[in-house]
Amino acid sequence: MSKKSTISHFPVGNGDMTLLKIASNNKYYYVLVDMYIRQNGESDDDKCDVLEELHTMLEKDNEGRPYVDVLILTHPDEDHIKGFKEHFYRGAPVDYVSAKEGGKGKIFIREIWSSPLIFRRKSKNNSLCQDAIAFNTEAKRRVNLYKKDKKIGVEGDRIRLIGKDENGKTDEVMAIVYQNEDIIGQLNEVTLKELKAKVLGPLPDDDFEEGTNPDKNRSSIIIQWGVASHGYTTTKNYILLAGDAGVEVWDLMWEKYESDKDKLQYDILLAPHHCSWHTLSHDSYSKSDNPQVSPSAKSALSQARQGAIIISSSDKIKDDDRDPPNYQAMKEYQTIVRDVDGAFKCLEDHKPSKAKAPEVLTYKLTNSGPQEETAMTQESNSAKSKRRTTATGSLFVGTGDAIGHG
Repeated sequence: MSKKSTISHFPVGNGDMTLLKIASNNKYYYVLVDMYIRQNGESDDDKCDVLEELHTMLEKDNEGRPYVDVLILTHPDEDHIKGFKEHFYRGAPVDYVSAKEGGKGKIFIREIWSSPLIFRRKSKNNSLCQDAIAFNTEAKRRVNLYKKDKKIGVEGDRIRLIGKDENGKTDEVMAIVYQNEDIIGQLNEVTLKELKAKVLGPLPDDDFEEGTNPDKNRSSIIIQWGVASHGYTTTKNYILLAGDAGVEVWDLMWEKYESDKDKLQYDILLAPHHCSWHTLSHDSYSKSDNPQVSPSAKSALSQARQGAIIISSSDKIKDDDRDPPNYQAMKEYQTIVRDVDGAFKCLEDHKPSKAKAPEVLTYKLTNSGPQEETAMTQESNSAKSKRRTTATGSLFVGTGDAIGHG
C-alpha cells in the first residue's frame, strides 16, 4: 500500500505540538513543530499522554534511536518548548546513549530549524525558560560546527536558520539560512519532490513601524507547508503554521500579499497563539468596551480553501473574557470556515473514543486534500508502528536513514 503523508495535532492545552509525517521516496520523514510535554507528575486521566503518543508515531533508526528528521521551534515560549531538555538528545551524535531495556530513549534530532531573531527578541523582553536555554545551546553548538567545518555535518549536527540575524551576524553562514519567501524542498538534506514549504516569517524589524516593540510573538517562524500526495508533485494540501504571530504580523502579511493571496492559502490553519484575540485585534478584549477586529489581519487569515479546517490548540473555549483561548476569536474563525463549508475544531474537545482525555487529531494528506483519520484507523496505525519498532524491528533496519546521506 502506498504511504500517506499525515499531520497530527497533539492536545496539550494552551500550547502547540504538531507532527508532520511526509511520505516521499517510499519512506517517511518526520517534522516536529514545537512541543509541550508536561512533567510525568502532571499526567492524569483527563490529559493526553503526548510523549507516549509521539513515541508510538516515530520510527527508530538502525542504532535504535527514536528520531525526528527536523525539529522546528517557532519561538521560545515554554508552551512551545516544554519537555525538550528531558526528552530530546543534545550533543555529539557519537555520545548518544541508548535507553535501558523497556525505556523510551531520548529522541534524536537529525536537523534543527531555528531563527536567531526569536531568541534575540525574546531576551530583550523576557527571560528564557530552561528548555529554551537548552534548545538555544544545542542550536549554537550546531551553528559553530558549521562555522568551523564550512559544510553541513552528519545527522545530529545539522541546522538550518530561518531568517537572517541582525547586524550581519549570519553573514558567514548564509549557506544554511532560509530567507523569507524561499521555497524549501528538503528535510534533513534530502530532496522531497512532494514538499514545497514557503517561509513567510519571522519578518525583519525593518518591516514594522519605527519604534514598534520587537515583541517575541511577532517573531514566530511562519511556514506555509505545501504537501503533494506520495509520488506526485502537484500540491494538494496547504498547512499554515505560525506559532504565536500577533495582529501586527498579519496586518503586514496582508499588505505584502493582498495581490498574491495564494501565499497565505490553507486547507489547515493552526489558529495562531491558541485562538487569541490579539491575533485578530489591536484592542484588549477584556479592557475595551468595543474591541474591533483588524480588517487586514482577518483578511490575511481568511485565505481558506474549500472545506478548510481551523484548529485551536488550546484549552476548552468558554464564553467569557479569557484570552487565550478567546471566545470571540473563535467566532471570527468560524465565520471564515463557514464561507468555505469548512470547520473549526478545538483540540481539547477532540474525544472520538469518548474517553476523559482529548486525543491526537490526525489528517491524511491526500490527492483530494486533508482527510481526518478515524479512531479505528489511528488504532490500526498505532499497532503497526509498535510492531515495526519492537518485535519485527530487525526487518526494518535502515528504513529511517536518508538515502545518500549520513
